[in-house]
Amino acid sequence: MKTKNFPLNKIAFACTLLLANPLAWAEDQFDASLWGGGSVLGIDFARFNVKNAVLPGRYEAQIYVNNEEKGESDIIFADNPATGRAELCFTPKLQEMLDLMDEAIVKSPNAGDDTCVFASEAIPKGTFDYQGGDMKLKLELPQALTIRRPRGYIAPSRWQTGTNAAFANYDINYYRSDNPEVKSESLYVGLRGGVNLGNWALRHNGSFSRFENHSSSGFTDKGKNHYERGDTYLQRDFALLRGNVTVGDFFSTARIGENFGMRGLRIASDDRMLAPSQRGFAPVVRGVANTNAKVSIKQNGYTIYQITVPAGPFVINDLYASGYSGDLTVEIQESDGKVRSFIVPFSNLAPLMRVGHLRYQLAGGRYRIDSRTFDERVLQGVLQYGLTNHLTLNSSLLYTRHYRAGLFGFGLNTPIGAFSADATWSHAEFPLKKVSKNGYSLHGSYSINFNEIGTNLTLAAYRYSSRDFYTLSDTIGLNRTFKQFSGAYLPEIYRPKNQFQVSLSQSLGNWGNLYLSGQTYNYWEKRGTNTQYQLAYANRFHILNYSINLSQSIDKETGKRDNSIYLSLSLPLGDNHSADSSYSRSGNDINQRLGVNGSFGERHQWSYGINASRNNQGYRSYDANLAHNNSIGSYRASYSRDSLKNRSTSLGVSGAVVAHKQGITLSQPVGESFAIIHAKDAAGAKVESGANVSLDYFGNAVVPYTSPYEINYIGINPSDAEANVEFEATERQIIPRANSISLVDFRTGKNTMVLFNLTLPNGEPVPMASTAQDSEGAFVGDVVQGGVLFANKLTQPKGELIVKWGERESEQCRFQYQVDLDNAQIQNHDIQCKTAE
Repeated sequence: MKTKNFPLNKIAFACTLLLANPLAWAEDQFDASLWGGGSVLGIDFARFNVKNAVLPGRYEAQIYVNNEEKGESDIIFADNPATGRAELCFTPKLQEMLDLMDEAIVKSPNAGDDTCVFASEAIPKGTFDYQGGDMKLKLELPQALTIRRPRGYIAPSRWQTGTNAAFANYDINYYRSDNPEVKSESLYVGLRGGVNLGNWALRHNGSFSRFENHSSSGFTDKGKNHYERGDTYLQRDFALLRGNVTVGDFFSTARIGENFGMRGLRIASDDRMLAPSQRGFAPVVRGVANTNAKVSIKQNGYTIYQITVPAGPFVINDLYASGYSGDLTVEIQESDGKVRSFIVPFSNLAPLMRVGHLRYQLAGGRYRIDSRTFDERVLQGVLQYGLTNHLTLNSSLLYTRHYRAGLFGFGLNTPIGAFSADATWSHAEFPLKKVSKNGYSLHGSYSINFNEIGTNLTLAAYRYSSRDFYTLSDTIGLNRTFKQFSGAYLPEIYRPKNQFQVSLSQSLGNWGNLYLSGQTYNYWEKRGTNTQYQLAYANRFHILNYSINLSQSIDKETGKRDNSIYLSLSLPLGDNHSADSSYSRSGNDINQRLGVNGSFGERHQWSYGINASRNNQGYRSYDANLAHNNSIGSYRASYSRDSLKNRSTSLGVSGAVVAHKQGITLSQPVGESFAIIHAKDAAGAKVESGANVSLDYFGNAVVPYTSPYEINYIGINPSDAEANVEFEATERQIIPRANSISLVDFRTGKNTMVLFNLTLPNGEPVPMASTAQDSEGAFVGDVVQGGVLFANKLTQPKGELIVKWGERESEQCRFQYQVDLDNAQIQNHDIQCKTAE
């Protein structure tokens, strides 16, 4: 959390204290004699004798336990009569965030009880330090009293449902082409929208299209307006399932086996619900320390983890998944300086899971393809389980009335690379042909990284060894064809027989990067084998980037051989601009292209491209494009023409419309989860968390993407808001659920300077250092010398304020007020503050 606008009343108050007695700053005790010995009406200045003194009230703070961030929360300070100062209250919310063992908590707060349980009494073995300037609350506690959680762990109770809202993403593209023979126009509108109600999210996607063709002979072909429905489903997550439930039209998301569309019900795990350090694959490290020891884990020469462990066995199971392969070196440095080490094999190139982790999907319903739903009912189950550091088991089952399939496989992590293999058995029935087919498919792969020399080698072999192996889509498609044509013939489909792939990437240091790949495949229903090779090299010479790509494809059935070469150059032209050139040759065709592209604007909100190309047949073409991004969407336009008198024009716009309780907001296209920002009276302020996003006239904006189940920082830069707008904070934290729409309210106030000259019924001024609150308990301002209340925290134009210089009724007074919050000028009011009778 960050605060960038500082209230003037607190600055004035601090200056008053300093100017009153410059020597008081160096004293150990606050000199209360400046205000009559502090005895005036019982005012207590003792709190100013305490380092980092905090006034009673509610604050926002970042919470840390032993320097580990836990998140953001409201905290409460209340006066403790036993110590004579304001102390932290141990609330149920704070207890949940600290995540401590039961032995650490001596006294727990009761939910719904307004009585303050002081943190110093609740956790006597802990040391709390509130740093008001940085708005941080730090707790230091013996490690044995903290619950060891994976790094990045967030309790499910802190996941935020978000607000009720509706949205619609749109992508509109208009295209027109003209040539001497035909003029064509087409319109495409892509839609993705939804409604959020509580924990449930309704989603739909689809597209609308139409076209018109006008020939030079006068013939006109007008296509029909066509809307194609995609997925439409209702979804919510369940922490207990560590996954989500989906009902409606959706696409299965299995990582192994076959995926397809269906209308029905799906229950599936969601790895994003895990702590970031538990996602993906990383091995569990086990060892034994002889003394209190420092354990360091290194990969490819870099330290990726370090922790201090007590004597005895230790387990490290929260390593972050690495984007690179490479064995882990574990070093144990004992307290006497002796170091031991051992190796843990690690490769992330196979379908591996952490020890004890489970990934699943269970789905049932009617089979769908495109926007059509068929009568065939399908049941699918998928299960992956991390059995050991080295072995992950994979399985799936698929069942319909006329089709069954089962898959079993494994991923293996070894010192010499990563292996994976699986076997699929299928049983397909064709009732109209009165036949059934049993087949199987085998798949195996091997991958290894040689990090010392920068080599990555991947081998993948696919072999469909049975002529009678059919997939679910094959079977359903054939049965429908047999039904349509009464089984008169067997349509020709190409089913893979053998496939082999190999890829190799090699870093050459300052000499660039080399990439080589090849594949060969054939089909049961076709003669011959198709083979493809590709060789690519990329490097830079000073500021010039260049690459070359060679490829060859061979079709043994037709004897056709296609060789091609592609060369590209890119030269920077200052910041964010470059000139590009390319040369390509395929067979006897040669093409050359030259272009300039880049971006400009304060936040690079504009981008452009200009290109010219020609070939060896004398053909020439020219094109230009321009795009702009802002808070409410993106806009694009392009134009091209060539030497054959062909011309084309396209216009496009994409964005989103979001309806929420603060109004309707136009936005850039939004993702699965997104956030709405509201900051009253702060139009024009830039959003730190979104590219080229600013608050609109109503103080609303949309952050188009957020990461579910993680802490997201949503920030505002107030520099472009009106000068008299004050932000209570300029950064907030949210922890959204998947598919959630978060509403982030930044509390603001017009920095209207209102001075109340307060006197008591006896004519004396209200004591200096008194604090004022509104009827809801929100802080309004401080009283400085002469009974002057600087009230620039007013949120209502009229109401009642309560002024306190102690906790007893006799140490408080109240008064009614009415001011003009839209007046930027200083307002001065003489008020008599009434005390209790």
